[in-house]
Amino acid sequence: MATAHPQSAKGGPIGGPAVNLSPSTGISIGSAVGAVAEWLQRITVRVRSPNYSQGSGIIWRPEGLIVTNAHVAGSQVHEVELADGRTLEGWLVARDPKRDLAALAVNSSALSAPCIRSARTLRPGELVIAIGNPWDGARAVSAGIVHRAAGNSPWLIADIRLAPGNSGGPLADAEGNVIGVNSMIVGGFGCAVTSDAVEAFLQRVHLATGVPNTHDVGVLG
Repeated sequence: MATAHPQSAKGGPIGGPAVNLSPSTGISIGSAVGAVAEWLQRITVRVRSPNYSQGSGIIWRPEGLIVTNAHVAGSQVHEVELADGRTLEGWLVARDPKRDLAALAVNSSALSAPCIRSARTLRPGELVIAIGNPWDGARAVSAGIVHRAAGNSPWLIADIRLAPGNSGGPLADAEGNVIGVNSMIVGGFGCAVTSDAVEAFLQRVHLATGVPNTHDVGVLG
């Protein structure tokens, strides 16, 4: 009588000759993250202050509204460098140190701007991507996962590495939707201001639907 051999999950005998699976025709996680990161770099700017400190910012509206951290935007006028190398004056139009948010206006239109996703819809374990401008000049990308659901908190905690220069840059989901503004490291975890808190901030300072003229601005907050 024939002896039955244990079967592997693929149907072959355990301990038998190795079977080389055909290469996958799908997109790997690595290449997908790389494609999303390339897009996010287009909507990420470098923000420089007159005192030579610098950080990152996000083109939040295509009409020239830049969102960054309050601790990055410490003066009235900043140098804003776009991904294509152009440099513009960024005027501080609103600032909220409590939420670590600031808004700058630049005199440019038809800029690339991201889709915004509510951070309240995120689940723990979802892949997230951070983009920033480290002090050494090269753009940097980090990937991690949501540590816990944001709920109604203005802060989103992710298991992701953030470095000096990431402040003010975008935190996005795996599809490139912006879900927050990178702010700080807390207990080894990356901490970002949620997209929901950003929209509430812009609504409060009357920037939800338009960008003020850079020649006639005042700081709101």
